[in-house]
Amino acid sequence: MALTKRGSFVAPRAALLAGLVVLTLAACESGSGGPGIGTVGGAALGAGAGRAIFGNSTSAMLIGGAVGGMAGNMTVDRQNEDRQFQRQQASQDMAMQRQLDFERQRALQQADTQRQIEEQRLFNEWRQQQAR
Repeated sequence: MALTKRGSFVAPRAALLAGLVVLTLAACESGSGGPGIGTVGGAALGAGAGRAIFGNSTSAMLIGGAVGGMAGNMTVDRQNEDRQFQRQQASQDMAMQRQLDFERQRALQQADTQRQIEEQRLFNEWRQQQAR
């Protein structure tokens, strides 16, 4: 246990709360390797609200920060992730459509080339028959 300025021990409850806050914020990470802007902003607002409501209570600030961080994560960060996912899906759909259009055009050109080759062959046969 750690000593405070007065020489007394920090309550295990405060250490437990700090650990819970760290775990909560770690769980709120966006997929980018760190907490998103909504998580950080929500945690700051929650800590400020906890301090304003309950005075200089460290526990209230930690709990407020954890709750605010989760709320910010659920509202702002999740929406941003959903929009990014939708953009990525739309981009993949467009790429697939371009590939399908390309394949269709290639098949049409190949069929047209085969038709022209066949017409040329028939014309050459007709000309040979006319020459006899």
